[in-house]
Amino acid sequence: MMPRKIPVILTTLTLLLIWGCGLGKINQLPISLKYIPSDKAELAASSKLESVSLGLFVDSRTGRPAGAVGELVRFNNEIDRFHPRQGVTGAVGQIVRAYFTKRNIRVLPSNWNGKTDNIWGNKGDLVISARILDLWFTGRDSLAMAQAASVFQIELKAASPKSGTVITKTIQIEPTARRNIFWAPRDVEKWLSKSISEAFDRILPDLERRLTG
Repeated sequence: MMPRKIPVILTTLTLLLIWGCGLGKINQLPISLKYIPSDKAELAASSKLESVSLGLFVDSRTGRPAGAVGELVRFNNEIDRFHPRQGVTGAVGQIVRAYFTKRNIRVLPSNWNGKTDNIWGNKGDLVISARILDLWFTGRDSLAMAQAASVFQIELKAASPKSGTVITKTIQIEPTARRNIFWAPRDVEKWLSKSISEAFDRILPDLERRLTG
């Protein structure tokens, strides 16, 4: 008679072989990012800010796969790589747009690149451009504990077309988490959306006050 433990051992070996065959496989997954107000959000309408122009948003990240914003290593060692449906700059720009539209502030297009010599003539009470310095989610699923961390770093330039004043601010946030359930793409969507949104909730109100009085 076959010992009871042998089928369990054979099953485990079979699973290990299956996982080994998939080692290094990369699954390209689309995700949708959106604005999620944080506890720091100031969403009241402003009597001094009626319109905002969004200029150029540039992906200046280095050492990241093109168009991707994160990777999750599954417990079988396959990798899920996440790509925003709107593109990296499109996703970040859309979150900024949603921040203002939630306050009933009109958002206008602009080609402003953040330089002081071409701020004049732009429409809007405020003009914004940005360089995305880093945006990345790192996660790992395991049978015991799922871990994740991310970084979002952005250099934001805001200006008043009326006065010509330009302010540059850089912000970086690096949230981390551990939990006993696996990460699904919708979890990564929410994680990154909240991280990016919180960064702008922290930085935009101060820039607005300084430039519009």
